[in-house]
Parts: sequence; structure tokens; C-alpha cells
Amino acid sequence: MGKLNNNVEDEVFMIIAERQRTHPYLERVNGPLYEHWYFLHHRLLRVVTNHRSLLEDIRHFLYYAELLADCTYECPADLAAGIPAALLRKVGEHLHFSPPLTCYLFETRPGEPFPPLPAQAKPEEISWTDISGVDGPLRARWQAGPLRYREYQSYPDVTSRVCSVLHKHDFQASIYIEEVAQCQPWFLTRFVFYMVVGVMLNFSGFEVIHAGAVALGEQGILIAGPPTSGKSTLILSCLEHGLNLLGDDVLLLGRDAGKVKVYAFPEDIAVRSGTTGLLRHAPYMQNLPKDARQKRAVDVQRHFPGQFAGSSPVRLLVFLHPKNRAQSFQTEPLSQAEAVSLLMREYMAQQQVKASEADFMFDIFSDLASQAPAYRLWLSPNSRENAERVQELLVRHI
Repeated sequence: MGKLNNNVEDEVFMIIAERQRTHPYLERVNGPLYEHWYFLHHRLLRVVTNHRSLLEDIRHFLYYAELLADCTYECPADLAAGIPAALLRKVGEHLHFSPPLTCYLFETRPGEPFPPLPAQAKPEEISWTDISGVDGPLRARWQAGPLRYREYQSYPDVTSRVCSVLHKHDFQASIYIEEVAQCQPWFLTRFVFYMVVGVMLNFSGFEVIHAGAVALGEQGILIAGPPTSGKSTLILSCLEHGLNLLGDDVLLLGRDAGKVKVYAFPEDIAVRSGTTGLLRHAPYMQNLPKDARQKRAVDVQRHFPGQFAGSSPVRLLVFLHPKNRAQSFQTEPLSQAEAVSLLMREYMAQQQVKASEADFMFDIFSDLASQAPAYRLWLSPNSRENAERVQELLVRHI
């Protein structure tokens, strides 16, 4: 990843920042605006909203990002046109990408059409589809030039109508929410905001993958496998064993100083009935309510305070499968070619990709497999044994 170091990049940033500041919907916003600036993976993330509780929910969600500033503006005209100088001095040479990633969250005005202009209503030919990981509301996705749209149906006790619009070149997203009081914070953060920020990070140089990861000091373990393969159970077991969380479901890959690194993109760890059974004696598993996703969420910040890492070079690759179970923990070393094949299989299963995107992922997966030894695992019913043996594998290859 390159650093911020030339006038051309600065000029591009100022053009983008001005377009971000002059958001058309701001003319219809009454009352104060609330703004947070975060430093996240060598990038500045700016969150602006007209509803204070949304900012509080996002702060809880982005606990692993550094909060640089918390601002309140009485009217939209007071918004800064660029990055405040004090923030630039604070992040210094650690800023590797100049345009801020900006996300507006607007609660729309009562009675106005939804989604409001400048957003586009869902085209008739676009179908509603299920949302992976949540029962109830449906979602539609479509594109219009550089804009990426997602619209969500309302659903009782989960969400009101929501529409997100992302501009892939301006690194700006707008999320329109018909009624914040009808929305569960976990839905807005995990299924709307999380998706938007992930795409902006993707467009700004990271690759998004569906996998989990933990770290021991500066050494990272990437855990890949399909749903129900045991990723969440193994990650929780590793946290019990003192390792740090990088992510449970979605992660970011990037190259830095000649190494492929995994960058954190964590959330609360959502577990199924199999995990609650295997870890039923753990204190954090007691009385977990089942949400509308038919999962139970483990509050990582509460039960494992301070056990998270922002990024780490990948030093070990492990692959899980729902059928790979044994009475005692077992491993099978994999060749680099086998590791790349398994990574590509998981990537293709989770993404709708073009051939050029698959080629790029093949390249970064090849670098990853040459950097980190890979193993197929057979997990045992003893979660502590699994965590100890995975840590032993990592230490063996450091």
C-alpha cells in the first residue's frame, strides 16, 4: 500500500471531499449534524448523521478503530470541506490513502417518498432476495453507473425501510433510514453499515474474504471453511486460550512491506446451536438470546476485553469442513497448490465475481500460500484441545 505523498493525490482528495461535503440531501436536514472521524487500516473513515443514537451504535461496532474526533454542527453549512489539519498531523505518515471514506446516515423526513432523492427507487425488473444470515427482511441490489444500490424491506422488530447508495469513485456512501426507532442496531450496523464500509475498503485497495482469523502477538492464523464448519467455535476457543480476534466472518487482505496481511473487520461472534452445545459451560454462553437471525451473538467486547488485533501477517492457514470431525484433533499438511485451490473454492462460493477479479484473487492467494503453511484440520469435541493444538501449529512455524 502506498503512502500519501504527492500533489496529484492531494488534488484528487480535495475534489472528492468537496463533493462529499455538498451532499444534496443535506439541504433537507433540520437540526444538528453529528460527525465521527476514525482511523481504520491506514484510512480515514468519516461518519455523518442527523441521529445521534446511530453514531453511538456505530462507535460500539467500530471498537477496534481509533476515534480521532467527535464533532457536532448546528447546520450542514458548517461541515468542513477537507480533513481537519489536526487529524492529518495526528495520523501523519500512517495515512496511506488520501480521500476519506465517508458514510452519511440520514433518518428521512416523515411523509416524504422513500427512498428520497437523490437516491433511486428500485427498478421493477430487480427482484427481492433473502439476506444471508437473517430471517425476515428482503433485500434488492442493483447498479447505475458508478453507484451501487441496496434497498431493504421493512420487517417487524428488525428494521424499517432502508436504502444505501455507494459511489465507487468518490468513496462516499449514503444510508437512508425511514424510521430509526423501528430498526435494531445489530441490523443497521451488521447488515447495512458493515456492508457499505466493506465495499469502500474493497474499492480503496483491500480484498474482502469470508473467513475468520485470530492472532498470537504479531502472528496471524487465517481460518477458512464453509458455514457450520466450526470456524466460530474454534475462534471462541482460541480467545479462551488467550489469542486475539481479527474477525469471525469477514476479513480484509492487503499487501504491506512484501507480506500479505489480514486486517480486522470484526463484529460480535454469531453462533449456531452446535457452538452453544460444545461451549455450553463457558460463562459467555449463558442466557444468550436468539435474535431474528436465528443465531446467538457473543459480545466480544464484554467477554474478551482487549483481545483484538488490528492487523497481522498471516503465518498459518487452516481449513475446516463440517464433515472433518474426530475423537482427537488431527491435521493434514497441504501443498501450496491445494491451499490456493481451497481458498479459491471458498472465494468463488461466496462471491459473484468476474474473471479478472478471480485472477487477482488467485494471485494474492498464491502469495498467501507461499507465505504461510497450510493444514486441513479435524476438530475434536474438546474445544480446549483444538485451541491448544492450533496454537502449537502456529508456534512450530514461527
